[in-house]
Amino acid sequence: MKKEFEFEQKKKLKEEIAKNKVHLLNAVEELNHRLWNFTQNVGENWHKISENDWFKGEQYYINSFVYRFLVFIHWTLKTERDTISVDSTIADKADIRFLKYIKTFKDIFTDAELLSELGYSRNKNHNHFYKNDLIGYCKWVVENRQVRDFDDFEIKLKYEYASLQKVIEYFSGINDDDLDKNLNILRCTHLLAISFLNDFGHTYQKTENKKVDKIAKHYKSKIMIKKGFAQFITKSKLDNEMKNIMRKIK
Repeated sequence: MKKEFEFEQKKKLKEEIAKNKVHLLNAVEELNHRLWNFTQNVGENWHKISENDWFKGEQYYINSFVYRFLVFIHWTLKTERDTISVDSTIADKADIRFLKYIKTFKDIFTDAELLSELGYSRNKNHNHFYKNDLIGYCKWVVENRQVRDFDDFEIKLKYEYASLQKVIEYFSGINDDDLDKNLNILRCTHLLAISFLNDFGHTYQKTENKKVDKIAKHYKSKIMIKKGFAQFITKSKLDNEMKNIMRKIK
């Protein structure tokens, strides 16, 4: 009976992961592309559009940034929700690794302690999200249980600001400053995304070693929450998966 139960649980977990895996990989890939671009062009301020200017002119960059983030969070939360009822303690090692990344992707945007080195207090909510709020924000990219395409999302967003103000300003308020809290979180998220795609992604989604070395070298002097990030990775049980990248940014 025990073996049969374990077999059924492993099978069910694999099925639930498989339903979302390709969607999540694609969402992480899209966000990863944007983070590579943002790393090189944050000083251009393409993302900086104030509320007063929201209904004027071209705003593709910030709109697509918000869209990619919300689609990424949607598939993260959906995968977590779909697998939560399955006993993952008996899962295969690869499935356990996958689930650890899922939890970490959500937690990196909700864990206020990550920013303690920058004097951030958990009593504030300017630079982190609450999970329940993220669930609500993600409804903006879903219609009839399907993810909206970007064009539909952009049309809906064009005449709205208040409902997604927290998300919009999380990105539009970022400054080209190594002490910027949200920028630090995005840089850490970028490293997590690279690690995840290199572990589970298709060949074309992986980052070659030279590029990993390049981005790690770039971030080494720019990430100002290294201690908090290292503690966060340990808490997330991803020390082994992230050890090479973490060593490079020390």
